[in-house]
Amino acid sequence: MMIALVNKKKIPVTKVLMDSWYATQRLMALIDNFGKIYYCPLKSNRLVDDTVGV
Repeated sequence: MMIALVNKKKIPVTKVLMDSWYATQRLMALIDNFGKIYYCPLKSNRLVDDTVGV
């Protein structure tokens, strides 16, 4: 996966911009675990939980 490769190669990335096609919980969680900020539009059929574990 590209994010893991970027992290392994120590490429200085702070933000990820992606298309709505890639906006999945699994990918966003992976990017978040690497401590990166991500931006992406969401498709209207996506369910979002913005409670941040509350």
